[in-house]
Amino acid sequence: DKAINIMQQCVGIQKQHLPTSRKELCTSLNNLGLCYSKKGMLHEAIGTLEECLASIRTFLPPEHPDIGSTLWNLGMAYEEAKNVVKATKLFRECLSVREKRLHATHPDVIAV
Repeated sequence: DKAINIMQQCVGIQKQHLPTSRKELCTSLNNLGLCYSKKGMLHEAIGTLEECLASIRTFLPPEHPDIGSTLWNLGMAYEEAKNVVKATKLFRECLSVREKRLHATHPDVIAV
């Protein structure tokens, strides 16, 4: 798929020229992981989203909304891969992050 190829190139260039702790790289990894998920390339999606999560945790506080979003995306990929135990763990962690930053009635909290 052309979009995935372009995103892979983008991530490759960013990895060559940016430290792994840059938000731009993490955003690209997250987007690539979502593309993989949409295409059913779940092994690639999970690996890419795991890399994104590990990187983003090095420079954002644990309760940052971007960490919650990445946890959600990773949980969705595991759920699609039929790993419900891992998905549930990630969804619970996502909920914990979102509850710390948002009101209990916020749509992002309710969605979890």
